[in-house]
Amino acid sequence: MTVKIYLRSIEQNGKKCLAMFDTNRNGAINSLTTDVPAGAGVVWKTDRCSGIKSISRIYSKEGKGNIFKNGPKKLFLCKGFVLYVPKTAPVGEIEAYTIEYILHDDTKIIIDPYIKIPPPPPPVT
Repeated sequence: MTVKIYLRSIEQNGKKCLAMFDTNRNGAINSLTTDVPAGAGVVWKTDRCSGIKSISRIYSKEGKGNIFKNGPKKLFLCKGFVLYVPKTAPVGEIEAYTIEYILHDDTKIIIDPYIKIPPPPPPVT
């Protein structure tokens, strides 16, 4: 399973912000908590016409290592990053991370969203 998080630069009350939405059908501005099951992948990509020139870095803000055990890797020939969440990530774990990105006007923006490990779905009977 892979969860994708799409990024788009917006302006709100005269301030540059980051609109984020994921394939779990969640969205937020500047602070999104994305559920990613242990053992799954996470892909961050710019949305179409995002206003984002490039994603510079994505890394754990807390350095706990339960979710960001191995840092996200830049996707080859793509404006995105991928992270594989360890299968041993504990259920209920929430880890803050940082996204650094550059707008088309060369403004650098830093945002701190979250990834959460949800409990596994109940078995289908």
